Amino acid sequence: MSTWSNRRVARRVALTYLVVVILVFTGVTIAVLANDSGDASFAPVLAFVVTLPVSVVLVILPEFPAPYGEVVGALWLVAAALVQAWLLWVLFRGHRRP
Repeated sequence: MSTWSNRRVARRVALTYLVVVILVFTGVTIAVLANDSGDASFAPVLAFVVTLPVSVVLVILPEFPAPYGEVVGALWLVAAALVQAWLLWVLFRGHRRP
């Protein structure tokens, strides 16, 4: 069975990124739920920023009617985070060892 040369480093990088994303998304959720105004807050922008550059595609998605727009946006950001964690793992895993 072959393994990757930097598999532990790659796993740590990807998991650290996912933990940061989870913490930011949790903070954004708390901020949005705690804010009574209809405008909510600037917090959702942090979720967008932490999932850059893949989250930029969210800008070109079509506009969905409320409440589906927020759900589609949140699902897209979660998918972007998972794709980027996988890409970080691919970038840091190194070469295959026999």
